[in-house]
Amino acid sequence: MTQIFEERERVRRLPFAFTHLDPSVRREVIYLEATDTAASFGILYRAAGADPKTCVYLMHPRGEFSRHYVVPGLTARGYAVFTHDSRYLNNDTHMIHERLLFDIAAGMRYLKEAGFERIVLLGNSGGGSLLAFYQSQASRKPHDRLTQAPGGDPVNLVDEVMPEGDLYIATAAHLGEGRFMLNVLDPSVTNETDPTSCDPDWDMYNPANGYAGWPGPSSYDKAWLAEYRRRQRERNHRLDMIAREWIAEQEYFRGRYRDPGYASLDAGTRSLIARQRWLGRYIVIYRTLANPAYLDPAIDPSRRPLGSIFSPGDPIIGNYGPGGLARLMTPAAWLSTWSGLSSQADLPDTIQHVMIPSLIVYADGDCDIYPSEQEEILEKCAAADKQLRILPWADHYLHPVGEEGRKLADPRDRIIDMIVPWMEERLGTP
Repeated sequence: MTQIFEERERVRRLPFAFTHLDPSVRREVIYLEATDTAASFGILYRAAGADPKTCVYLMHPRGEFSRHYVVPGLTARGYAVFTHDSRYLNNDTHMIHERLLFDIAAGMRYLKEAGFERIVLLGNSGGGSLLAFYQSQASRKPHDRLTQAPGGDPVNLVDEVMPEGDLYIATAAHLGEGRFMLNVLDPSVTNETDPTSCDPDWDMYNPANGYAGWPGPSSYDKAWLAEYRRRQRERNHRLDMIAREWIAEQEYFRGRYRDPGYASLDAGTRSLIARQRWLGRYIVIYRTLANPAYLDPAIDPSRRPLGSIFSPGDPIIGNYGPGGLARLMTPAAWLSTWSGLSSQADLPDTIQHVMIPSLIVYADGDCDIYPSEQEEILEKCAAADKQLRILPWADHYLHPVGEEGRKLADPRDRIIDMIVPWMEERLGTP
């Protein structure tokens, strides 16, 4: 058990980073400014002496991808790789997902100006939904693009220059941060201001509902699970209403401040209005790691071990402990990023507008992503040329799973052997 905990902690600290790189590979740090003036940076990797015309582009909404594990394998095959870290690196408290598209557009424009003729969008984990979101907007006529985020923030993509990708690859990609959250919200929470509030009938960690205790598997009744999922949506809706109420409150005071009658109000009222228009509220969202599939292997069966990448050991630790997903959010960020009912970065929706050749790679030992989700992505993808391939005995970070996984080649090598021929069939040599 100690060995498992230590391994998960090591993976958690550097989950996407490569462990070695040919010292001859050239690395160039690129600093970018989006059209809305936000700064981001990335690293452009190229093998020594190579002048590739194809670049593989990566970004995660908040994760550090500048040392992504595909870099050594892809540069060894002659590709350039641009690993772009977003404006929200390691902090999504006020992440407006739509603003990330400005960062990607800046990166894509840079690559085109640098002479790259072909760009492959490689969306790993949360990058899968992010890059499909970008491509779905870039491929539209400008006047059909988004103009605001779910919380009302203006987002002018109409005037943005958004170069399209030539290929789209999703590896270990979930359905979007909102859809992911919808599956892990604890529906037994009865009071959003009380982290201990609980309706025992809908607590997946209650033995009366099928919880057997870690490390053994649990078993949940199908009818109970269906109602559980409905109640997760109900809680998501409740959080959406809180977010929208707080946004409306701030807009009310902003409106009063702009009103012509503001100047005639008494000093105390003017002071109150002036302050309230700037008030930035935060939603504290407790208990966000409660997906029964973590403990019941009969739910959407795969080769995954029990548990979640977001919790050492029993997911109950991540559900109640500090540092959980979406724990502290501004109302606008909740709606834009983590709400499964309001976020516009929903992969099953956006991929209906992705028409470039698309490859979905599913690591079938992934604790947090499931076979039915990958089938949904494939089914809804608008590309005429689309495939779903399985990477067996690999976890979310492409580490081997179990004894069977250790008998095979390293999954991080196998993914290169899988995607490079697919790219070359469509784009030729790098």
